[in-house]
Amino acid sequence: MSSQRSIASPRYLVPFHAKQHPHFFTDILIIGGGLAGLRAALAVDPSLSVLVICKAGLSNSNSVKAQGGIATVWDFKTDTFESHVADTLVAGGELCDKETVDYIVRHGTEEVQKLIEIGTIFDKKEDGSLLLGREGGHTQFRIIHALGDATGQEIMRAVINEAKLRPNIRIWEDTFVLDLLTADGFCRGAVVHWNKENETELIWAKQTILASGGIGQLYRETTNPEVACGDGVAMAYRAGAVIRDMEFVQFHPTVLYIAGGSRSLITEAMRGEGAYLIDKNGDRFMSDYDSRGELAPRDVVSRSIVKQMIKTNHPNVYLDLTHKNADWIYKRFPGIAAVCAQFGLDLAKDRIPVRPGAHYSMGGVLIDHFGRTTIKGLWAAGEVSSCGLHGANRLASNSLLEALVFGEQTGRLASEIAVQMSDEYRALPIENKPMKSALEPCRKCKFPIGCDNSESSPQKSKVANTILVDIMDIRNSLKSMMWRLVGVVRDENGLKEALNNIDQWSSYVFSHQFHSTEAWELQNMLTVSRMIIEGALERQETRGSHNRSDFTDFDPDIPAKHSIFRYVESETVR
Repeated sequence: MSSQRSIASPRYLVPFHAKQHPHFFTDILIIGGGLAGLRAALAVDPSLSVLVICKAGLSNSNSVKAQGGIATVWDFKTDTFESHVADTLVAGGELCDKETVDYIVRHGTEEVQKLIEIGTIFDKKEDGSLLLGREGGHTQFRIIHALGDATGQEIMRAVINEAKLRPNIRIWEDTFVLDLLTADGFCRGAVVHWNKENETELIWAKQTILASGGIGQLYRETTNPEVACGDGVAMAYRAGAVIRDMEFVQFHPTVLYIAGGSRSLITEAMRGEGAYLIDKNGDRFMSDYDSRGELAPRDVVSRSIVKQMIKTNHPNVYLDLTHKNADWIYKRFPGIAAVCAQFGLDLAKDRIPVRPGAHYSMGGVLIDHFGRTTIKGLWAAGEVSSCGLHGANRLASNSLLEALVFGEQTGRLASEIAVQMSDEYRALPIENKPMKSALEPCRKCKFPIGCDNSESSPQKSKVANTILVDIMDIRNSLKSMMWRLVGVVRDENGLKEALNNIDQWSSYVFSHQFHSTEAWELQNMLTVSRMIIEGALERQETRGSHNRSDFTDFDPDIPAKHSIFRYVESETVR
């Protein structure tokens, strides 16, 4: 499953001129302020300057919102690395890279220890040892959590505090990265837009690490924050990086469903602690679909819930924890109890309405075992990447683990290269690639940049202000369509309808220039949505999180294949 895509999209979302914008120079540029990005920053050689760019604020990331915990082997009397690896491979639907899985699992324990050393306070038992939980797909108790159900919040508190203590780390919040700067197949930095100042700036870096997070906002029902629009995948795609397996989108089985209310994640740890899934009639139905019941992998539980919703003609199912001790419930899940209370629900007394929601992307920017993308000078870590850990379906609580291990590795290895580079790194001889350079020098100003005068620049599109384009209407329509046609269960007719809609919206959205974050996000969302749809159409099987109702489960005797996406600039937009 491999092809090159030609879409109606320019190489850069906005035209720019090197002489008309300020420039900023740093040794290491990190795009994203979640756990992967900040862990990378902490791993950089202290002699190097680091710039971390956040689209919103440090408090607004999936890492902060993570509830369940970190899956890692901690109690070696009852657990082993081999067991954790095996559980991960089973969940991944024969599509994991075993070498990568083994590396991440074996380095997880030391990364958790480093978190403790910088002040992270994990939940403990009375004897002082870490309290370990269990979630769906895990055969052992190995989930380390904090503050009951606010693990990400506690980890990020400690990591953010540590980053702010490092004099070599600078953090820019409320800054939108438009595109990666590339020349001769080498990433030179990024074009960014300061939202508050309404100013575009060129960032030049010796090495760039992409850690921009996920794509959950492509769907109407999602656990992701507003910033998770797939910007990193889209910008890497336009820069020529290989993107892999975008059709694999994990839908978390239990998202709080209150009509008109915000969608809040109900952690899988609740089922791990004994919560039942019941339908509107009070029937505990999971055993009808899988012998593992509520502790089946997420893809299985999500599909089972959808089937039960259809069977009972009801918009949701329910989580029931009323058979457990009330005091224990409030202590173990204080955050969820507080959210439920806002809607008049008592976690210890009431059935909690839930349904699946888009949660995590297994696909992303292809990286090797070191975290390198297919573009020299560009690394990736965390959800934006495709490293081979998750395969077709992520095992619960493996995401924070991946962010820590690959965040540390990319930061350390990128800095080792940057230390050896001259400050004149823009002029270094770079090995030419077959791919067309995106930054051919302008014949008028001679700057190696995609300026307004350059023949390699995007066409001078109409300015969006001259037409009526309702960005939010298209965005809402896109999210609803993706949920309806490219959601938990998919089929050929629905996917073709979705692809047709994407083509129609893209035909006029990409033919105009915009001057707002919301519009740039929409362009990125359309780009990533198309990859998900095309990948889902080509993958004629049910595997992991990708469920085709018109095809059966994958044949384990047939070698698993990856879907590959590579950008080819359309002749119509040059």
